Amino acid sequence: MKKIQLTKEQTTQLAAAVFFTGLFLYGYLSYFWLPLGKKIDAKNKRVAEIEADIRNARAQKAKYKNLEAKLASLQLEKDAAQKKLPRERKFPDLIRTITDLSKKYNVKVKSINPMGSAQVEYFMKVSYTLSITGNYHDVGRFLTALGVEERILTSENLSIQATGSMEASVDATFTLVAYQYNG
Repeated sequence: MKKIQLTKEQTTQLAAAVFFTGLFLYGYLSYFWLPLGKKIDAKNKRVAEIEADIRNARAQKAKYKNLEAKLASLQLEKDAAQKKLPRERKFPDLIRTITDLSKKYNVKVKSINPMGSAQVEYFMKVSYTLSITGNYHDVGRFLTALGVEERILTSENLSIQATGSMEASVDATFTLVAYQYNG
């Protein structure tokens, strides 16, 4: 094999080409390739974090499949409980209930007198004295209807007296207790 003989000028040109190629590669790597590679690595890490968050969210979603249905169910239960044990006194609603039931069961309400309220641990007992008149069985049905109302009501200290008139055979006086949530 023959050795290639280069002239001084060719050697200088070759050295200059190698130098400028190295300089170009250094510039390309330091200003374009490496910063772009760092950005790509940072973006890949961010994508991996987001995918991990998505997997975590999907796992929690699977764990709580019916969370919205359960929340709706609990809201309905809360509303039902508030109807039974309201936060406010709601006296007009109570009067309306008593009036409707008295008409339904042919009982005449003679008087309703507020007696006051008593604080109990989680609720308040608001008492009213009611005086009614009607047929014995109608009075019994009226008291039963009060007891099964949606709002929690109780009848206490019932006093029944017979009357001489045919249309109203008994007079009844009792304490109606309406309960109110105190939380």
